[in-house]
Amino acid sequence: MAARGWSVFILCLLVATLRMGFTWVESRYSFRSRPFRLRGLERQARQERSSYDSSPEWTKSVVNGLTGLVNGVMGGEAPPLPQRRFDKIGSQQLLEGIRADFEERQYLWSGDIDLELYDEDCSFTDPTISFQGLSKFQSNMRSLAPIVDTLVPKEKRRCILRDIKLDNGEVFAKWRMVGDIQLPWSPRIDIGGQTRYSPGTDGRIQTYFEQWDIDAGEALAQLVQPRREAVDHWPMQLDGAPPPKPAILFNEPQPVVLLPGFGNDARDYSEPLGQDEAVGLRACLERRNLLTSVVPVKRSDWLRVFVGILLDDDARAGNGTAQGAYKWYLDLTQEAIEDSFRSTGKAAVLVGHSAGGWLGRAVLEREGREWTQKHVQGLVTLGTPHKPPPEGQMDMTFGCLRNLNKAHPGAYFSDDMFYVSIAGDAVVGQKIEGNIPIVELIQSPSPESTAWNSYQALGGVGNLTGDGLVPVEWAHLPGAEQLTIKGCLHSINIAGTTLPTNSSYLCESFVDQWLEKVLGAVNAVSATSGA
Repeated sequence: MAARGWSVFILCLLVATLRMGFTWVESRYSFRSRPFRLRGLERQARQERSSYDSSPEWTKSVVNGLTGLVNGVMGGEAPPLPQRRFDKIGSQQLLEGIRADFEERQYLWSGDIDLELYDEDCSFTDPTISFQGLSKFQSNMRSLAPIVDTLVPKEKRRCILRDIKLDNGEVFAKWRMVGDIQLPWSPRIDIGGQTRYSPGTDGRIQTYFEQWDIDAGEALAQLVQPRREAVDHWPMQLDGAPPPKPAILFNEPQPVVLLPGFGNDARDYSEPLGQDEAVGLRACLERRNLLTSVVPVKRSDWLRVFVGILLDDDARAGNGTAQGAYKWYLDLTQEAIEDSFRSTGKAAVLVGHSAGGWLGRAVLEREGREWTQKHVQGLVTLGTPHKPPPEGQMDMTFGCLRNLNKAHPGAYFSDDMFYVSIAGDAVVGQKIEGNIPIVELIQSPSPESTAWNSYQALGGVGNLTGDGLVPVEWAHLPGAEQLTIKGCLHSINIAGTTLPTNSSYLCESFVDQWLEKVLGAVNAVSATSGA
């Protein structure tokens, strides 16, 4: 069994480290103490790239040794080179031939190159191996192709040519290759790099020199990391496609302050679950001409709520106020709003996600009408539970929300600002017998089960419909402009899991729907001010 496990590891390592006799690896995700972080595009922006000279010797030894092992096991000599069709290769012919290798033959994975373009003595170099001879290249590929095709099938791999150009007779290509390895821990290869093709006097490539956007040691280390799921936030987003043109665009820049929900970190709105920044709510808003900042909440800050409740007799008795356990949040939010005003000279639109919505109302209640008139243009709430649970049921805010609604009910300052509340209608709660609600915070048996327990806790009834955590009725603030979005989920992850979603209030797919309401409200305020 140990020998079999080792052979599987060797095969996996070969797929990740050998292609054309080269090493090709980078996991899409750089795992930290938090969920995955998309790295491919970020690394390509770096100026320094790894090369053969900069790579540690141990990585070169591993690749050379495994190359020899596979060639020895798989055996077979390379077929003879085909007869030349051209005496010379022109620069444009070379460029277009290399382009076809990328785009038509997907050669980064297949090894299927146009042999006509290469000199018989061409030298091939990447950060982990260097050898000479087109026949050697063919021999390596003859050995590796069956392994690659088995562990990374054609439908599970992609080769993307990002840029290609001629410069002083040489061809430079920037590229990215992505592939999902068919092994139990589902590692993903995702590597970007640049290749320089230097032709000889007859125009054929004499030197193939490749650099990567990561160092070789890190590349090898990524292989053992399990891949987390990712989703496209717009068509081909994971393949590097740019965001779609927004349907809603503000003519004049408008300041926006994002208020994180309970348990959220400010980074969840800029790099949700470690994904690329372009998919975060902050970037979505900025693409629509909104000057966006996020209240700088850290995930660990939320421990202050529990400490505050423990130290507050009224809160423990179910009669707390936001000024107690949540004072730290109100202070951070007030400061962020005032910073936005100082930098833009305009009153901000507050966008409160989840508990951030009612905590935004608590800031307005604390600071009063005059402060609000100066600093706040409107409040938008996304999946905010605005109603406390029924009497006699445990209140997770320990009275804070109930007391806020008494002191500052509904759209309290509607004469001075606008209110918009957004709800999602995506999941109907369904009870699963025997499930333990607290366990669903870690692993949910189904979205419907998670919804049942959350709706039950908030509204006393589990079989309601909502965004998976907050029922529709609870998410609407009395007196506010209200919108319910079909299919819209609560947050950056599927409730009860760490899987990302592209179907929440915070995602590109739904932002324009609720921003249409906001744009209308902003225009109405502007028209009133100009009248």
